[in-house]
Amino acid sequence: MSDPAQETSGDTDTRLRYRLIHDQLKSAIALGRIAPGLVLLEGPVARIFGTSRVPVRKAFEMLHAGGLLHTFEGRGYLVAHPDGRIPDPVRAPLSEAALGFEEAQAPLELPSNSERIYHALEAAVSIAVAFGHYRIDESLAAEVFGVSRGAVREALSRLRDFGLVEKSAYSHWLAGPLTARAVAQDYELRVLLEPAALRAGYAKLSRETIDAACDEIERAILDPDSTDADGLQQLETTLHVDFLQHAPNKKLLVTIDRALMPLTVNHAFFNAFNLHPELATLIEHRAVLFALRDADIDTAARALLLHLHAAQKRTLQRLKVLAVLPEPDLPLYMQRIV
Repeated sequence: MSDPAQETSGDTDTRLRYRLIHDQLKSAIALGRIAPGLVLLEGPVARIFGTSRVPVRKAFEMLHAGGLLHTFEGRGYLVAHPDGRIPDPVRAPLSEAALGFEEAQAPLELPSNSERIYHALEAAVSIAVAFGHYRIDESLAAEVFGVSRGAVREALSRLRDFGLVEKSAYSHWLAGPLTARAVAQDYELRVLLEPAALRAGYAKLSRETIDAACDEIERAILDPDSTDADGLQQLETTLHVDFLQHAPNKKLLVTIDRALMPLTVNHAFFNAFNLHPELATLIEHRAVLFALRDADIDTAARALLLHLHAAQKRTLQRLKVLAVLPEPDLPLYMQRIV
């Protein structure tokens, strides 16, 4: 999100290339339009989507984390079998039809420079806020990344929408410090608003979407070590963003979005230490999703509430761990405010 006006429009144009590729491939696999065992390679898929290999690689990694793709001794990934078996490789010519598309896909017209730097900025800010108060030098960031200041500004605006940065009265970009009080305030908002958003939008959640999420969480519970920081972030996004987006009150959703900083910081924490999700987190997710699958919205809302309270305690514990660590080396554009 780079503009409040986008809250009332479709989000397709603002989603990153890798998310678009991931979602289209995931849908095609779920519908059985891609045969189990088909070998997917970055190059052919990139050509079909009209993009570079980088977002394709990211999409493949996310699908692998979700159990929809398998690695094997050859190049690329195998499309998983619905029953979990690892199929034999099928090396068939890849085409739009093989991917379930009726016609060639147009190139994904998205702001490539902003996309390219967004995750690097997000990672730097997410780590920095746990260690103090920082100013982000827009000009220096543009120089470091080799992009325009406009691209940096667009990426920082998206981070502002998620509460990671703010703009001072003098138009300086500021980040941090992340305090226990700030975390508690974010969770206080989420405890009040997320169950309400889930209730309000539940009727528009498709059975297919709920079943797919249940399958993903079950795979993660069976093998937590197979879920890395990115995989966990996707599970969190499914529950705390995607499943709430059907609520009709867009102001409610904007407020929730701006209280999601703990999710981003937790992602940075798991990434920095190469950690896998705690089993308790996954079981809490399952309780919400299974209740939704059983059409029991009251139980689902209560389970979501319990999960948020438990997640707050875990996030505060991680803050304590970060507090005793030495300040990491940060990019030059992150300038500490004494």
